[in-house]
Amino acid sequence: MAVFSVRGFTAATAATADHAIAQLWNPDTLKRIKMLELGLFKAGAGTANDSVYLVRTTAEGTVGSTVTPDADNSWDGDDTTASAARLGLAAFSVQPTKATPNLWGWVASVVAGSGVIWPTPRGIWIPPGTGLAIAQRAATIWPISEVYFVFEE
Repeated sequence: MAVFSVRGFTAATAATADHAIAQLWNPDTLKRIKMLELGLFKAGAGTANDSVYLVRTTAEGTVGSTVTPDADNSWDGDDTTASAARLGLAAFSVQPTKATPNLWGWVASVVAGSGVIWPTPRGIWIPPGTGLAIAQRAATIWPISEVYFVFEE
């Protein structure tokens, strides 16, 4: 199996509860991918009520920008993704459809540069035509942040 990492900077979100910050989307109709790790780090200061959660998504929504990993993102250095998995960034004008319940959450420090690395030792499978999103819990503006996902297929 090939391992890939994909990263980028998000836009600040709207002050709306449950707004997606970033999403790893698997557009393939047959292949599943496995998320191994994700990281989220604030580039600017947040608010005292900042918290996020990881949730499965069943529809991609409309995202402002995407990053599709290529051979440079392959840990082998020369593979390309068979699934065409992509990272959705920037503000979502139409939110992804979130499944319930949330997988897990994290309360963030207000300090710029604070963040979290969520390793998943056994991985989280993402079936074809679905994704995993990081979303804010409270109706606060989540600041611009750097996010990354590591996945295998």
